Amino acid sequence: MKSSKVFWGIFFILAAVYVVISKFGILPDIGVFSIILTVFFLWLFVEGIRNVNFWEILFSIAFICIIYDEPLGITALTPWTVLGAAFLGSIGLSLIFGGKKRKWKTVTGNVGTSSSEQYTGEEIRCENSFGSAIRYINSDNFRRAAIENNFGSLSVYFDNAIVQEGSANVSVENNFGETNLYIPKEWKIQNNLDRSFGAIRETGSSIGTSSTVLYLNGSANFGEIHLHYI
Repeated sequence: MKSSKVFWGIFFILAAVYVVISKFGILPDIGVFSIILTVFFLWLFVEGIRNVNFWEILFSIAFICIIYDEPLGITALTPWTVLGAAFLGSIGLSLIFGGKKRKWKTVTGNVGTSSSEQYTGEEIRCENSFGSAIRYINSDNFRRAAIENNFGSLSVYFDNAIVQEGSANVSVENNFGETNLYIPKEWKIQNNLDRSFGAIRETGSSIGTSSTVLYLNGSANFGEIHLHYI
């Protein structure tokens, strides 16, 4: 939960600075809710740069433009024009630069559609944007997975995955959508998932009778990561 602590730490520091400076009449009249959203989207922007996530980068900029459209004089462009530009820009940049993150096998969901795929490799990257996708990990030597879901619904099943090295790593980035992970209840779970205006839910429980350890990392931003133990 380190990133969550950093986020809230920065938020309260900036809030304290705003309370003091606002008494001098320097800042324009900005609602508290707008300030909260601004801090969040600035944090999301930094996280997007750190993780090379173009959806986080461009949509955080778009929402900040929407919040401050009147002071910036761009009311003619908000909200749909800037959101559309962020959407198209995210797709374009992800197509151009997305493959440079890591040379894993990538299974990408089509935008706005529903798809289902099976995968048998050791390492996998699942990406889904504005659609519904199901991924089945049928690997004889599963090691790691990187999962990214933006404005959609993504379900990933690990019940047929075999971990031969004792542990595996799954990284999840869920932005404005829902990601469902179906995990064998026999596995031991090291849950390091974080959330920012999102939720982490669990259905069932891990009984941990197997020697396999699954490390979960990542975050839910304005969305939900749901763990199903099966």
